[in-house]
Amino acid sequence: MDESKGTILVVDDTPANLQLLESILQEKGYTVRAAISGQMALKAVRHQPPDVILLDINMPAMNGYEVCRELKSDPLLAEIPVIFVSAAVETADKLHAFEEGGVDYVTKPFQPLEVLARVETHLTLSRVRRELEDKNRELEQAMNDLRLAQTQLVQSEKMAALGLLTAGIAHELNNPLNFIAASVQGLKKTVAPVDELMALCQLLPQEAGDAVERIADWGREHQAAELRETMNELVDNACYGANRAAEIVTGLRVFSRLDEAEKKCANLHECLDAALMLLHSRYRDRIRIERNYGELPPWLCQPGKLNQVFMNLLANAVDAIFAKPGPGADEVIRVATRLEERQGRICAVVEIVDSGTGMPDEVKTRLFQPFFTTKEVGKGIGLGLAISHGIVRDHGGSIEVESEAGHGSLFRVVLPQIEA
Repeated sequence: MDESKGTILVVDDTPANLQLLESILQEKGYTVRAAISGQMALKAVRHQPPDVILLDINMPAMNGYEVCRELKSDPLLAEIPVIFVSAAVETADKLHAFEEGGVDYVTKPFQPLEVLARVETHLTLSRVRRELEDKNRELEQAMNDLRLAQTQLVQSEKMAALGLLTAGIAHELNNPLNFIAASVQGLKKTVAPVDELMALCQLLPQEAGDAVERIADWGREHQAAELRETMNELVDNACYGANRAAEIVTGLRVFSRLDEAEKKCANLHECLDAALMLLHSRYRDRIRIERNYGELPPWLCQPGKLNQVFMNLLANAVDAIFAKPGPGADEVIRVATRLEERQGRICAVVEIVDSGTGMPDEVKTRLFQPFFTTKEVGKGIGLGLAISHGIVRDHGGSIEVESEAGHGSLFRVVLPQIEA
């Protein structure tokens, strides 16, 4: 007997029918178990579920319909194929059998070949279904693993981008802090003579003549006009440094919303300015930034993720310019925004145009593929644009590219207005 062919539970209150079915099935290598009532059948199934059940309808105490209904109500047993075997030939009886969950119907007196064919068919279907379920579980696990890997890659890309920015941010903060520190040191040196002057001024009511003479001597000694100019300059420098540091901190605060998943209304111009602020040390004094911002209302989006998109596109624009054999003195990145109607929907459009190297067609066709990059090893892993494309797609938008080798590139981000 080939046990791998499957186990069949035969349920019939007529011993002759049981013996005949057992003989037919065992001869073909099936393992056969028998039950002479509905209650015995349910106990047998719960104890050891078979692969297929051949179930008589007309039985005392509990008929075949009731047995099938009980089986289908149990999630652990509901998938076992039930083939009804009955002498009833009316269409209504057959329909009732299928309504209760039967997969097939064999009429008595049955033909051995028909019974075997139907059993084999449903065993095969059941086996295929289980294999399909196993494959689906494997596929679901593979998808979960892929999502996890994608999340890790996205995080890796974020950390790589932030790592590249760290030196620039430190440099940007260091300059204004140096202004403040130097100015404070200079002011500290000028406090002593100013304090002396204030003390002389206090003597004026009591010793006016002598105090005036001493103030005049103080003015000649400390060059009062030059001292005032120096003090005002130091105060201005300290204020400039403090304001500049505050701008950088504000830019960091706007950009740091990387992991916000909730949609909220945001100022897209602030997002663009924050990205430009953080990239300032990379393009300062070498690339001119031209802003042409249109009237954009607060836009419902995931601002942290859009910050990442704008940072990637602007950083790529800077890299494209410095990839030229000899960047000229008039290199420029133009950033423009406007409202535009696309297919009946109002969209925010952000365009970033650079005077860089441009791209040939073969590069453009692969631009948003993960891990595709034209940068040197160590300067990019080819995920920035792929991630950006996914973020914009999740916003219901698109990224359009216009470029020609040697003539710069234009990246256009189109974000449709979405309901809150």
